[in-house]
Amino acid sequence: MTRLGCMTDMWLFAALSNEERAELQRSAVRRLEYRRGDCLFNEGDAAEAVFLVTAGRIRLFKISEDGREITLGYLGLNDLFGEEILFAENRRTFNAEAVEDTRVCACFKKELEAMLSGHPAMATRVIKVMADKLSQLTEHLADVAIYDARDRILRTLGRLARNNGEIIPNGIRLGFRLTHDDLGAMIGTSRVTVTNVLKSLREEGLVTTDNEMRRLVVAPHLLDIEAQTAPELLSRRCLCFTETV
Repeated sequence: MTRLGCMTDMWLFAALSNEERAELQRSAVRRLEYRRGDCLFNEGDAAEAVFLVTAGRIRLFKISEDGREITLGYLGLNDLFGEEILFAENRRTFNAEAVEDTRVCACFKKELEAMLSGHPAMATRVIKVMADKLSQLTEHLADVAIYDARDRILRTLGRLARNNGEIIPNGIRLGFRLTHDDLGAMIGTSRVTVTNVLKSLREEGLVTTDNEMRRLVVAPHLLDIEAQTAPELLSRRCLCFTETV
């Protein structure tokens, strides 16, 4: 997830001068506040703004056909999201709600389109970032399809620690409280399964809990868990260019 200090630090505006960025901030950026439980937007809504979180936390999720909520991730301070507004007539592909009292900066589509039309070089940055987004989505779907619940939890905790973790003496503490229901929704399994797996991981010393802050603390080597749990690929000799005798 992209992390910024200010909306005008967004990759899209790298080609702008300082004066142009200042003008964008004055004319296009709005500051919005949401209470806990408020909806920023729903899946299917017209995509009209890109958001930067300046305080609080936001949950991104989808709702399955049978009504289950599938958590895609959490966003915190300086996280940027909603870049799909760069594509014409696009719709939101997920839901976003505030899970704490939250403040965001929002830059709306009309102003962004005006900037894009005046700066064609920005198009290459759009392609790169959207390719990165697709890679992240593919990784999430691969986890669900390939790995068992234990490996999915390990990989998810590793990514959360890498992206939102804080180093403390006994490991890496997640940047926010994560319930068993939250974690189950993120990996597509039940709360009971999550509880059982976390119990096993605690016994192995891979996961502990910061009781004061009520946050999970993971072992440092879980940051590299993707490489450790990647399926082994069987190698064979390529026959595409084998010469016939």
